[in-house]
Formats: sequence, C-alpha cells, structure tokens
Amino acid sequence: MDLAALLDGDPRPAIDPHCVDVAAAREVTYVLRTDLTYEYPAPIRELRHRLVLVPRYRHGDQRCLAHRLTIDATEPAHVRRRYDRFGNAIIDVMAPVVDRRITFSARAVIHRAAGESRHRPWRADHDRATHLTAPHVELLDAAAAIEPRRDGLDLAVAIGEAVRAAMTYRHDVTTVRTSAAEAWRGRAGVCQDFAHVMITMCRARGVPARYVSGHLLGEGASHAWVEVHDDETGRTIAYDPTHARPTTLRYITVAVGRDYRDVAPTAGSYGRGPRGTLHVRKGVALADVR
Repeated sequence: MDLAALLDGDPRPAIDPHCVDVAAAREVTYVLRTDLTYEYPAPIRELRHRLVLVPRYRHGDQRCLAHRLTIDATEPAHVRRRYDRFGNAIIDVMAPVVDRRITFSARAVIHRAAGESRHRPWRADHDRATHLTAPHVELLDAAAAIEPRRDGLDLAVAIGEAVRAAMTYRHDVTTVRTSAAEAWRGRAGVCQDFAHVMITMCRARGVPARYVSGHLLGEGASHAWVEVHDDETGRTIAYDPTHARPTTLRYITVAVGRDYRDVAPTAGSYGRGPRGTLHVRKGVALADVR
C-alpha cells in the first residue's frame, strides 16, 4: 500500500461505502481528511493555536499508519508536536502575524482490524469529574434509577440506552460550554452532550468512563462517544449514546480525555485583531476493505 499516494490522493472515497458491508469486514483502511480555515477581515497578531487532528498512534484495533499536517498561510508559523498526558497527539502552532487567512490541513491513513488486540490503556485521571461532567443531583438521581441490579459494562450499556431514550438530538440548543447537568435539564443536545451525560451517570454508578472524539465513515462533522472500563477484567468497550449502539469499524478514534475540552479539535487565541470565521471540511474515505 502506497501511504504517500493515499495522503496526496483524491479526497473522494476510493470505495463507495454504500456498496460494502464495513461491519462484516476483517480489515479496513481509511483516509481521514480535515481542513480548518480561519478567515479574518484584517491581519491578526500573536496567534497561538492547539490542534487535535491527528489520530492516536495506536488505540485498540486501530493504528495510524501515516499522517501529514500542512499549514497554508502567507506568513511563516512555528509548529511544535507533542503528546498530552492522555497519549493524544497535539500540534501547537504559533504565528507572529496572520494576514487574513490561515488553513490547517491534516491527512491520516488509518487501519482497523476486527479481532486484533483491544487493549486501550486507562489512566485514573480519565475518570475525574470536570465542570462539564460535574455530578449534579438530577443526574445522580437519574443514574441511580437505571437498572439498579446491574453493574460494570452491562450497566454502562443500559445507561447509554437510557440517555438516548430520554434525550433528543437537536442542534443550536447547547454549546461546547454546556455541562452535562444543563444538557440533561433540557433533555436535548448534540453528540458531545449525550457523551457528557453518559459519562457523568456512569461515574455516579462507579463505572469508569471517558470521552472519545473522532469520526464516522463519510462526510460531516466530528463525532463523540464514550469508553467505559471494567477494573476487574481490564476490559474497555466503546459505546455511542447518540445512536444507542456499541461502536463498530465505521468509527475512527482521534483522542480520548475527561471531556470535550481535553480533546477539542481546535482551540486558541490571538493578541490583536478582529474576530475571525472558521470554515471546516472533514471526511473519512474508504481506501481498502477486506
């Protein structure tokens, strides 16, 4: 497989995902593309940006075979690559001046194989509550009422199903600053809200849970789901409360953390200049299915 050609190639899918049964495949190779363009009405200065666009090197049965990040700007920018405490790939960008426009383009070739090792390292601080996952009394009461005789991973699935049954998927009623308690009170939100609510309820019942940021096969925005851990068996499973289902080979993990803020794809600031506009293009294309 020519990895360089896949990184440089046509962003349109090499294989029509509607013509193959990815869920029944043994191995799948994807090409992930993400383009973030910031446009400003006038130059800005002292840009500092944090990008979480490149998938983890290895995560369960998923491997990042190759990746590339390019920056398109009229002025040079300094790039620093590092890993955070959760093992996520972080790219820090610093630019003294941005003349109206800057584009970050990430490409990655991802391989997943059904039946390979599902080991996904778990850190104790994955399970720590944050402002977005604070254990509000309404969430604690709701969690206590879900399948009181179940525990472990079975309980986590029951919680995910309950979250999907109680909440409505709806845009423009929450923001990235909305907490799990606020989303639960309104019984509506998007994938990050469903994930925050499930995480908070799982932790309330003693099931370790963390936030996952990634993509689903096809075009569109990023997606979020949850991983839960069984301390006794060491087993970790991934569950998508937005769709009330375990994840499959159609899911690509980019990063894991305590909540959305830990894994936000793009975040940053600049010292002087007008407010900008962000344009996003993302997609996951099938390159090979076996």
